Amino acid sequence: MTSLDDRRRALEDKYILDLERSLKVRARRNRLLAEWVAAAIGRNDLEAYVDEVVATALASPEDQDLLRKIVVDFNAAGQAADEAFIREKMHDLMYTAAEAMEGEAATPS
Repeated sequence: MTSLDDRRRALEDKYILDLERSLKVRARRNRLLAEWVAAAIGRNDLEAYVDEVVATALASPEDQDLLRKIVVDFNAAGQAADEAFIREKMHDLMYTAAEAMEGEAATPS
């Protein structure tokens, strides 16, 4: 193998690892989001609600469907839902999830 092939392979491996990490962070963010929404709207069936949110997120790679579900759930619970606030919360929880994963990676097993 040439050094160019080695470099290409290393870049491909990095891309795959970055993609896997991104998917894991998003999955963690979705769980944190579901827990936050469940508490905010008074859902007592936390695990069932988390499963609903995760299923919605898996069905569409875009956050728009997930956002729509959360707005509907807030409205169904009789609470006003501010899309901008929910988007901001989703953004904040993405950082929270990424930081938690970084902390876990830094902690020796």
